[in-house]
Amino acid sequence: MLVALSAMVFVPPWSMGMLPIAVAATEYSPVLALLDLAWLAVARVALRGRPAAQWTCTAALLIAAALASVPVTRFHAAAVRASAQLGHRSQSVRYSLFDSFRGPLVKGRVEERVIPYRAADGSALTMRLFRGEARGARPTVVVIYGGAWRSGTALQGANVSRSLTSRGYTVAAIDYRHAPGARFPAQLADVRASLALLRDSAASWSIDTTRIALLGRSAGGHLAELAAFAPGGPAVQAVVAIYAPFDLAEGYRDLPSPDPLDVRAALRGLLDATPDAEPARYRAASPASFIRAGLPPTLLLYGASDHVVKPDFNRQAAAALRAARVPVVQVELPWAEHGFDMAPGGIGAQLAYGVIGDFLDRRIGDRP
Repeated sequence: MLVALSAMVFVPPWSMGMLPIAVAATEYSPVLALLDLAWLAVARVALRGRPAAQWTCTAALLIAAALASVPVTRFHAAAVRASAQLGHRSQSVRYSLFDSFRGPLVKGRVEERVIPYRAADGSALTMRLFRGEARGARPTVVVIYGGAWRSGTALQGANVSRSLTSRGYTVAAIDYRHAPGARFPAQLADVRASLALLRDSAASWSIDTTRIALLGRSAGGHLAELAAFAPGGPAVQAVVAIYAPFDLAEGYRDLPSPDPLDVRAALRGLLDATPDAEPARYRAASPASFIRAGLPPTLLLYGASDHVVKPDFNRQAAAALRAARVPVVQVELPWAEHGFDMAPGGIGAQLAYGVIGDFLDRRIGDRP
């Protein structure tokens, strides 16, 4: 079992059922490597007197430990590149094996409120509001969950929301209607309506409306970019997009291999069309269509081994933003699969949490 899990670090997921296993194996690979070595010592004692079995087991576990050690060897270089873009002279985020078991740090008391509200068509939505002990208007992070636009709840990544709250932010994890029951632009309308609700309730909810950042994962990252980039929406001061779709038409045509999500089915569910049949609809739903000077500073986080949103799309997003002279921090995790930050305390999550906190502090926080 350990050998098979260690091999998953390099075996792409061929189904959505395999995706969380691949993410867990990769993100907790240093723990796997230690377990491989521990079982190697046990096996050598247990198989004493059976040289063929002992040699086979030793070789398999050594290879497994070597495979499981690869991701963490790439952490330092990725952290150094991220630190350089954030203005540090040395690496600011370091991997901690202890944090693999602890997850994001939460200091102090965090108050959580569940706030029911409604979409324009009357559909029930649920917001989760996280506030710390300090009162008064606070810089605010609006979190938008992922789930291929067809699933998910505002509970996603609640541990990160609590950690950001203890860092000095008010965090609002918002909701939106799901496809295919609600087609685009319903999701964008819900994000904008949620932002309007937050602004209307700013005084009672400890929200500084002049310091708002959007943070979204996957489909939520796409909605965060779209809400910040497309004309007609409320102004925000920063965007954090984690493995977010960028050009939906290109995403439909240029598929990952393997394609565990069935990207085309997800896009048809959202837009009720193909890009050849409705090109204008795909353009209107793509953050790529709205790149221009003056957009808010943007942090792009993604994995180089992503088999849901190809890493090339995030590289294209970074290049387009830079060409428009928009401040952008581009952090590519060489080992990481889609959903890497959903493994609390994993290698990718530790890097992501550190970079996100630093980026937000500089752009909307009290510690510029």
